[in-house]
Order: sequence, then C-alpha cells, then structure tokens
Amino acid sequence: MTAPTDVVVRAELLDCVQANLALLADRANGAGRHLALGARLRFAPVPGPDGLPTVERTLDEHLLDARRLLGLAVAGTWRAATSADLLRGHDLVYVVADAFHLPWVPYHGHEHMDHSFLVEAGPTGFVVHDAYHNDTEWGSARPDRRELSAAELSAAVPDGARVFRLDPVDPPAGVRPRQDHAGPEVVDAYVRAYREHPDRVAALRRLTLETWLLARSRRLHAACHEEPAVFEEHVRRWEALAEQTYLAYRRVARGRAEPPGVLPRLADLLAADRVVFDGLRREVAAVVARVLGVDPVEVLRGEPFPSFPSFSSFRVVDIVERLESALGVEFDAEDLVPEHLHRLDDLCRLVSRSSGGPE
Repeated sequence: MTAPTDVVVRAELLDCVQANLALLADRANGAGRHLALGARLRFAPVPGPDGLPTVERTLDEHLLDARRLLGLAVAGTWRAATSADLLRGHDLVYVVADAFHLPWVPYHGHEHMDHSFLVEAGPTGFVVHDAYHNDTEWGSARPDRRELSAAELSAAVPDGARVFRLDPVDPPAGVRPRQDHAGPEVVDAYVRAYREHPDRVAALRRLTLETWLLARSRRLHAACHEEPAVFEEHVRRWEALAEQTYLAYRRVARGRAEPPGVLPRLADLLAADRVVFDGLRREVAAVVARVLGVDPVEVLRGEPFPSFPSFSSFRVVDIVERLESALGVEFDAEDLVPEHLHRLDDLCRLVSRSSGGPE
C-alpha cells in the first residue's frame, strides 16, 4: 500500500490509534471510509487503571474494528526497537509506540501513552505520517508529515514499537449505525466508581480522558448518520462535559475544591444516548413538528421550541396530549413544567421516564 499523501480524514473525530487506520482505510477503500469506525456506538466499560472503569479500547480491538469496518487486515506484525527493523522491506507500515518519545506530538517528554503513526522510506531516511488532531495542556497536535533520519526515528522508539503490515481486503457492505449500549445498572456502577474513588485527582484525571473519548465517539457516530446535524445539540453537550471535567481536574490538582455537577451530567448524558440515537427521538420530533407545522428535521436539530414562530403555551398543551396518545404514556403532573417541555432532548427524557425506560 502506498503512502496516503493525498488523503484527508476527519481526524478531529478520532483517537490517536484510529487516526492513522483512517488514513490507510481511505487510501485503500475510498474517501470517507474511515467514518465507518463510528458505526457502532458503544458503552461497555471494563476495569482500568487506578481501580476505575474505562471505555478506552485496546489496540487489538481497534485492529479488529479495522478488519470488520474498514476493510484492513493485519498481514504481519513484529516488534522493532530501531529504525532498521521497522519496514522489513515493506513500502508502508502502521506503528504504535510510546508518545513520550515522539518529538512531533505534544505528549513528548510529558505523557506515556500508545500513539500510532505510519512510516515509509524517504529520500534520505524515513517519512512519518500522523493524522492525529487534538489540543492538550502541552500544545496542539495536528496532521503532520515529516522526514526523519534513521537515528531520529530510532530515538523515537527506544522502548520498542509494535509494527503492523495492513493489507486492504473487501470492505463490508452496508455498515449501518447502531447502538450497543449497556443497561442502566452498568451506567450507575460506572458513575459511582468515579464518584466514590478516594483519590479525587486520579479519578478526575482519568475521567478527563473518559469524557474526551466518549465525546469524540458520539460525534463520530453522529457522522455515520444521513443527517448528522440532528444530533448536534446532544454531541455539543458531550463536548461541554469533557471541557467541564478537565476544568474540574485542573482545579482539584491545584488543591482547590471539586466543582459539583460533572458526575450528574455524565449520568444524564449516558442515559440520553439511548434516547437520542434511537427511534424514540424521531417519533417525538414528528409529533412536535406536526403541532408546530414545521419539518421534523428542523425539530431534530434541537433548537428550543420557542424559537419557532408558531410556538405558544397552547401548542405545548397540544404536544403533551398528542405524545400521551401516540406513544401510550402518561406524564406525571410534577413533570409538566416549562423546563421539561421546551426542548426535544428534555422531552425525550420525559417520555422515556414516563414509559418506564432508561432516562
């Protein structure tokens, strides 16, 4: 496979392992193929560092996704501790190494973590391609192509690297977005683990990564749908939570009081995933659209109902009555307050709670 010099991917949606699988996928199987990485929306935490659960996927799981979703299969793998052992006669290889030693990423000298990149032979040494896109406390990472000498590349993998030859295979046809979401008891256990962890700095530090991963995966999943804009409000809430979590971590790390609100918002958004990304949201939007006399797509974008010229308090009554009739639910009287009835996602949570489903 030749180097992806002319490929541009939505790297702002991807983590540091996915980003360069995406480059290879689009080069092999067509522009936009990498978005299939978001087809399956997951929430399946497993035990992680510091006794905390994590949604971070392993390298092997990412490579399995590459085979199932992108049409890239591992045709060979080996370990390399010097540049001389990286290519082994191949035109291009996918490499995973410790970001702490990689001079082109902001984690260099600061943070130990797996990071991927592509390597090919260059005019005087090697060429490294890295599509990663992120902002960190040590600076920004942006898609990069650079030439390195043999000595410079060897210095980037002093602890060894995992090297893979990935070959294109027939990509699966008809990959459709779907959810694979754990039940409410798993959400409760996940949030409780972070709430009750005695080391608040460690808990919030880890939760900063968790919310970053969750936010990116939700935006990537939205991009797999025909109308990603309809999920924009929900995705922005996830991104706001990731920002709020990082701010909370920085304050606690400086010895200040932990700001409230992070964990309740996390629980709310995980519960909302089940509603926002399934058919219920569209059903509710269809009812609201009929009452307001607008296109359902306009409602699905998540704008507050009062922003529509046809909205009034009488319309709210009509929306409530039609929803109860169409969906077979009965709202609790205490829930019938404006803050629950003026936005689509709030109304969906109310419907879900009234029907006995996850909020």
